[in-house]
Amino acid sequence: MPPVFRLLPLTVLLIAAAHAAAPPGSEPTGPGELARINGFLVAGHAWTWGKGTLFEAIEQTNAAGANALEVFLMGMPISAETGELALDENTPEAALKAIKDKCRQHGVRIINAYIGQKQWTRIGQDEAALRRFFVFGKKLGVSGFTGEPAERQWDMVERLLKEYDLTFAVHNHPKEFDAPYIGGPYRYWDPRYTAQKQTGRDPRFGICLDTGHAARSGLNNVEVLKAIAGRCLSVHLKDISEPTADAHDVPYGRGAVNVPALLAELRQQKFSGHLSLEYEWTESPTFATDVKGLVDFIREVPIPQAEVR
Repeated sequence: MPPVFRLLPLTVLLIAAAHAAAPPGSEPTGPGELARINGFLVAGHAWTWGKGTLFEAIEQTNAAGANALEVFLMGMPISAETGELALDENTPEAALKAIKDKCRQHGVRIINAYIGQKQWTRIGQDEAALRRFFVFGKKLGVSGFTGEPAERQWDMVERLLKEYDLTFAVHNHPKEFDAPYIGGPYRYWDPRYTAQKQTGRDPRFGICLDTGHAARSGLNNVEVLKAIAGRCLSVHLKDISEPTADAHDVPYGRGAVNVPALLAELRQQKFSGHLSLEYEWTESPTFATDVKGLVDFIREVPIPQAEVR
């Protein structure tokens, strides 16, 4: 009998054991693979723990029940041991190795990185400066970036994402967001504007929908998702206390954002990006429980049947 048939019963047993050990709503994975929770790739966001270190964000992502992480290349301290050394496009090789070792230790993979407005201001029209982010992103192992480049910077962003085969998602802050480097009115607050301006561009150049900021701007997230179908590459999934500019984040299901309806629409669109758990209400008296509850909510929530379109 060929060896493959002799091994088949053991293989079947291992697969069955993996299914039995997986948390409800998760798909079993092998070492280093990214788990899907209720069909979605769920990632922690380092900004959630932005008052701490990257190493703490890695630990807390694991504690919350996720094994993917979105970071920001805006000077987050790496660890208590490395002191003032911070995460950005100039992070040295030794620190990069320590980061990867820490990720392996906690079963977490860094999949995406955010580039902030100070960085875009510094980059300007210098493609070599932007290239350093793409080179570092490849070393870090990300599959894409998020950020808000000025439209005059889009052409070089698109050239580099093609060259490095990475995605880039334009994020939305609330209406009236102060972003002087944009060079005019801030328009990204409405992702429908961004999607319209991306017409004809590479499909890897899309949108990161921040549902909390969209709700703060008076937008209906489900209607926005429908309008940007095909361009939504990732979601900063938030619920907020009320649909006003000064609202704070709350656990899913307790605020103004209809998270189950959003998940249903994403499923309808066969969304293959990641849901990022960016929770900014750090003053919550139950902060750690709140963050863990975000993963539990996605795992356990019944997702309504989306309309047939």
